[in-house]
Amino acid sequence: MNRKPLSPVTAEQIDTYRQDGVVQLKSVFDKEWISLLLGAWDSMRNQVRTNPTALYRLPPEFLEQDPRLRREIELIRSEDIGNRNVYSEQAPGFLRCKYMRWWSDEFRSFVFDSPAAQVIGEIIGAQRVRFFLDAMFMKEPAVPTKTYWHADHPAWPTQGEQAPTMWMPLLPVRKGLSCLEFVAGSQSDTRMPWPNTFNAKNDQRPVDRPSFYDWEQRREDPNVRFLSYDMEPGDALIIHPRTYHGGGANLHPTQPRIALSTRWFGDDVRWDPREGCINTPGMPLDRMRRGDAPADDRVFPVVWERNVAAQGEQARAQ
Repeated sequence: MNRKPLSPVTAEQIDTYRQDGVVQLKSVFDKEWISLLLGAWDSMRNQVRTNPTALYRLPPEFLEQDPRLRREIELIRSEDIGNRNVYSEQAPGFLRCKYMRWWSDEFRSFVFDSPAAQVIGEIIGAQRVRFFLDAMFMKEPAVPTKTYWHADHPAWPTQGEQAPTMWMPLLPVRKGLSCLEFVAGSQSDTRMPWPNTFNAKNDQRPVDRPSFYDWEQRREDPNVRFLSYDMEPGDALIIHPRTYHGGGANLHPTQPRIALSTRWFGDDVRWDPREGCINTPGMPLDRMRRGDAPADDRVFPVVWERNVAAQGEQARAQ
């Protein structure tokens, strides 16, 4: 399995990310990484559906010190489907799992041993990259349900530009059929809409927090560029935290859409625990000191450093 990207990051790709808020990278991961992740997902997805109590095996102290996280996990694990629908991880035709790096050797290996962190660091221009969160998403074939237009940043308990997502399909996806859609340049919108998180559904919505803008209203606007991509396993999208994305229907008649999202921190990220933010295993919202940088190496490990990587390259060249 490759530790360096199969295709190097280019200056053009960096410029595209800065301009559009999303960039497609071809041939980042080899077939061995895709096979490893698909195998791990196949082994766990039936558990997600039939035995949710066996999943989300977080360190016990994380749940003990964070009542909100504990309640969220209890609902996800609940065998009472009516109770689980209070905050559904598994809607019809849709399956999600998260926090795999805490309890899956394969997904943990991807975080620490794949070229993902290096690619993130080079695209966003960071000197150091920490890991934040992971999630798997599967949409069954011929499911027309669309994901609402949204950006990730309002759900993160952070401020800063360098908190991107890497979205990578484990099966081929095609624009207009099974890939997500993005609004080019929408990362320039600095408003803070009210997110669709577990906590947002339980918190009182502040009067100054609008809903996410529905970009379908401007589908025919020639001044708006909607972006979607043909992608093969091994390709990846790097998405700015404020970039609007959505769509998400899987119109492929026979093939599910299976994708891994990993989220990362660069140099300028600082805690900003607002109402409605997600729960973060190992870092309760009430323990985040606004303005501090993430510094817990166990919870948010440093996976890549530019100077260290450069030194390693020089040593190998000698």
